[in-house]
Amino acid sequence: MRLIGNRKRFSIFSKLVLAFLVVITPIYLLGAYINDEGARIVDREISKSLQQQVRFYLTSLETEIERMTVLQREFMNDEDLEALSMMMERMTTYERLTAMKRLQKRLSLIKASSMYISEARAYIPSVARIISSDPAIDRLDQLQIDQLKKDILISAPPFILKDNEIYIREYYPSPYNLDTRNPNFVLEIQVSISELHRFLAQLPGYENGGAVMIHEHAVIVSDKHATSFNRISDDLNQQLVLSSAMDESDSGDVTQAHTERISLQGEDFLTVHLYSPLLNSHMVVYVPEIEVMGPIVKYRTYMWLISGISLFVIIAFAYWIYRIIHQPLRKLVGAFRKVESGIITVNIKHNSNDEFHYLYERFNYMAAHLNNLIYEVYEQKIHLQQSELKQLQSQINPHFLYNSFYLLYRMTKAQDVENATRFTMYLGDYYQYITRNGNEEVRLEEELRHVRAYTEIQSIRFNDRIRVTLDELPDSYIGIQVPRLILQPIVENAYQHGFDLDIENCHLQINFSISYTFIDKPILIIVVKDNGIGMTDEELESWHRKFNDEQQINEVTGMLNVHRRLWLKYGTLGGIHLDHGDSRGLIVTLRIPILNLET
Repeated sequence: MRLIGNRKRFSIFSKLVLAFLVVITPIYLLGAYINDEGARIVDREISKSLQQQVRFYLTSLETEIERMTVLQREFMNDEDLEALSMMMERMTTYERLTAMKRLQKRLSLIKASSMYISEARAYIPSVARIISSDPAIDRLDQLQIDQLKKDILISAPPFILKDNEIYIREYYPSPYNLDTRNPNFVLEIQVSISELHRFLAQLPGYENGGAVMIHEHAVIVSDKHATSFNRISDDLNQQLVLSSAMDESDSGDVTQAHTERISLQGEDFLTVHLYSPLLNSHMVVYVPEIEVMGPIVKYRTYMWLISGISLFVIIAFAYWIYRIIHQPLRKLVGAFRKVESGIITVNIKHNSNDEFHYLYERFNYMAAHLNNLIYEVYEQKIHLQQSELKQLQSQINPHFLYNSFYLLYRMTKAQDVENATRFTMYLGDYYQYITRNGNEEVRLEEELRHVRAYTEIQSIRFNDRIRVTLDELPDSYIGIQVPRLILQPIVENAYQHGFDLDIENCHLQINFSISYTFIDKPILIIVVKDNGIGMTDEELESWHRKFNDEQQINEVTGMLNVHRRLWLKYGTLGGIHLDHGDSRGLIVTLRIPILNLET
């Protein structure tokens, strides 16, 4: 007893797709995890590298500023400087001038010792002179001395900022009692703003990035980075305040580098800032995140691309499994169900040479043995094809007969006995061939003789205006069996549609050759070529569509008649192909498989 349950089946196709997903999903997830972890590592390393770069540049600047400061303090012990500031009354005029020249020379050496020094000066109230590294020696008045004393009170060390310039000054004696007396002298080093700009311009290392030094009373940024800095200045200031507060509340280490991200107008910036106690300034470097993290973004894009490819592979794999396994299996199951329901005239096909091909052949063999009536079906199909072939042969256009009798009437009326006699003979041969009953196939020699008769009739009609060239048949071609009336309709089509009355030097040519298929099966090739008006590309395409239509055609004539007959008899190996001529006209190629080729 057979039990039939209602439990839903889990098909082989579903199992295979699920198995593929089970295999590929962990690999994909592992790849995604590795990619994300790699992106985080790269992000961390890039940030660390940028921090180290900022620290290196800031350290080099600190070292240079510190060296300048040490050099300045050592210069305070200069003998000429002490003599001019403390013992000026004991010196003669010559000694004072000589000391000023020597002092000026040493100041020039200080200026030349660093590219960050634009000028070195000594303010000496006792001689009321300003001696600088420049050749000129300027006068010093009390107003200037008072301004020097005020500057020290309103500036944050180590820099004094005034009139968009930066100075490093040393007061002697200590500046803490300047409210009661003038200093003996003031040594001043003017820091080169242009060199600081150049220093900052080379720091980011990215085209759209920037670097800036933020002092308590000034912001130093190069012209190159001024525009980009203005866009993010407010966010940077807030970030510096928050970072300083966090450093003071957490560990108190204000010299630690910080990496932050800020977003402005849809663009993200990666910022690194580092505080220098020596310079009492913040060094800030900022770059668009897309430039620094470009490789990571590219990797993420690749990951999305891989995801898309994986999805495509899954779909393609599912479709491939569906085509090569599920679809053939479903067709086989459907055939078995038809047999189970009593429909045993089932014949299934499988194009691939695999296991299903063997199963299909065995199934067809089984179905053939179960139902001997299948042979009757084949015979009925053959009879139907033969009936259709005879119907197609009977569709010869009768207007040629009417035109021929009218031409004969004109020749007899004109008493052209010679041409009328020739015309009557060719016309009789022509209609004797097309009206006789006999075999459906004739020898190629007979078909060619019939075409010669037809072309002679047409030559008489057109007064030899159309020249016809027929190749001589080789002896091995004479006995080839071809369908009767297979060539004459093609030639007739050339006369009716190929040649225009205005065309001169009309030429019709018929050639014969033998070709072979890839399994060495011989095929007769008949080429009918004319130099008439030909066809347009659209007309050729239309004819090709008609030739490839396998549906039943109710009414066909001419080339379509011939093509249909060849298809019915020989299958896809037979038929007609159309192509453009060399310069004009049309080339019609007939392909007729042959079995009786004599070699």
